Amino acid sequence: MVLPAAKSDSEPARTSRYWIPISAFWALITLATVLQEWLILRGDFWANVRFAASVWLPWSVLTPLIVWVTEANTLTRPHWRKSLALHLLICVLIAVPLGLVSNWAGPPPSRRNTAAPSNPTPFRPALLEIIVRRGIFQFPTYWAIVAIAHAFIFSQRAREREQLALNLEARLAKSRLQALQMQLNPHFLFNTLNSIASLIHENPGAADEMITSLSEFLRLTLKTSDRSEVPLREEMDFLNHYLAIEQIRFGDRLRVEKHIEPALLGAQVPVLILQPLVENAIKHGIEKKLGPGVVTITASRTGETLQLQVQDNGRGLSSAAGGQISEGVGLANIRARLRELAGDAATLQIGSPAEGGFIATIRLPWRTIPSRASQV
Repeated sequence: MVLPAAKSDSEPARTSRYWIPISAFWALITLATVLQEWLILRGDFWANVRFAASVWLPWSVLTPLIVWVTEANTLTRPHWRKSLALHLLICVLIAVPLGLVSNWAGPPPSRRNTAAPSNPTPFRPALLEIIVRRGIFQFPTYWAIVAIAHAFIFSQRAREREQLALNLEARLAKSRLQALQMQLNPHFLFNTLNSIASLIHENPGAADEMITSLSEFLRLTLKTSDRSEVPLREEMDFLNHYLAIEQIRFGDRLRVEKHIEPALLGAQVPVLILQPLVENAIKHGIEKKLGPGVVTITASRTGETLQLQVQDNGRGLSSAAGGQISEGVGLANIRARLRELAGDAATLQIGSPAEGGFIATIRLPWRTIPSRASQV
């Protein structure tokens, strides 16, 4: 036989929460039976109470126990035969004591004093027959409880499977985000190491400063490696360390302007979302520009939408490009991460205005607390 297994979240403890409504239900059934018998037959009221209580009230104690047994022994494959045998045994073990209790309470009020006056010795069935007849009466009640318990159990399991699927989906999304982030970090790291290699002989002091800024940048990256989103304040800290590296490389050729209201610094944004945009602006805008270049970083809010924008004053699209923007690893990475985090609610747009340069615009749902997916 398959007996109820002990679990960390004990089913009896969980089921005990329902003892009060269960007891109230059986008390209501008892009261309804009493009133029906008494109003129809007008017999002894307390005899009706005693008989109805002996039939129904024991179920207020038995119902939670039956539910507990059913949770551990559902009538489902592959062990439905063992579960059925166990339920039949328990049903018999319950029916016999209830038959004894019912016999102790006396015959149903509707059957009392029904013998004809001329018959001094009315027929009295044997005790065993009474117990069997009244025990059999309990069978439908037991199986009705088992059926209702199965309905609740299957409903609960369906909800748990749905929640598990949601959790797995969230974890999968986070894993994809982390994979994308790991793809981005080496991309930035290789570019920076190449810059350090080119400066280490020409300008050792600048190379040393660049290594220090790179170390701090990587430290902050590791600190947030378990998060998909960070406040804009932290994102700007990452960006400042990256810009310190680029400032060493370009010197006076690079100027950075930031237009970010303090009220927006608490907004949640994907981690390392601005760095690849600024890197693209420097690589394709400033690096190829003969004169000084300007990179402008702007954050603004419109209703429930946060807008992040990175613009450079480089040459923009050349006529040879035919008006087509070729997206590399960084931009493709950003699009994938935005899609994982917010679906269609987050967008990335790349444009080249007539006056030159590029504008990269990210629109995100306004959020000031971490999303559920990023906390799983």
